[in-house]
Amino acid sequence: MKYVKPIVRILLSVTLLVVLILAFVKMPRQQCERIQAVAHTQNESVILSQADIESLLSDAKIEIIGKSIKEIDLGEVATLLKNNPFIETVNFVHFAGKKLVIDYTLREIVLHVFTPSGEHYFVDSKGEVVPFTMKMKDYLMVVNGNVSDNFKAGKKAPGKLQEALALTRKINENDFYQAQFRQIFLNSRNEMELTTTVGGQTILFGNMDNADEKLENLKTVYEKGLSHKGYNTYAQLDARYKNRIIATRK
Repeated sequence: MKYVKPIVRILLSVTLLVVLILAFVKMPRQQCERIQAVAHTQNESVILSQADIESLLSDAKIEIIGKSIKEIDLGEVATLLKNNPFIETVNFVHFAGKKLVIDYTLREIVLHVFTPSGEHYFVDSKGEVVPFTMKMKDYLMVVNGNVSDNFKAGKKAPGKLQEALALTRKINENDFYQAQFRQIFLNSRNEMELTTTVGGQTILFGNMDNADEKLENLKTVYEKGLSHKGYNTYAQLDARYKNRIIATRK
């Protein structure tokens, strides 16, 4: 009896090994039955969905469904996705049984930019230009005015857009700022002006020097000043000067 248990364990181990070998040999011959695209995004809108991934593969003449696993070039699939302007990283492309799993992270889109010529595009959280798509439904910060038309997807956003992005990051960190300021206008002096959602004032913000102080001063004016005098009292608020806000009546 003392030899029975070791023999059973050996038989089980051999059986398991045989099963694994058979599965390993058989797997490449199996056909892929479906694709599962898993998108990770910081935006509410998923701008590259399962259907979009399948369309990308189809347009590139990369056949997946019905092909044997050994015939599918996973590197080719990964390269195609890495070259897509909406995808920041391809996390992995691998098979789970007869299913091809594609896991990827989309760019976090932050700015919606309108140029003087009527073109528009997006800028992501890392300051790179992203093509416009109707699938983006998020309520983004709008930037317009003296904006360069010289833009290309995948490249760093030109000029003052980097400063507009830095200001947007600060605005998005605070619920009050985010609710009040929804548009940045770049004027002819390349200074930033904010358009408000309440009151309709133009806010001369200037550049990013002392940005935190400017935003806090503006918040104080709205909460402790305009809330009593009326939000429509002033046509313009000038926040460019240290420790003060200059208001111009309508």
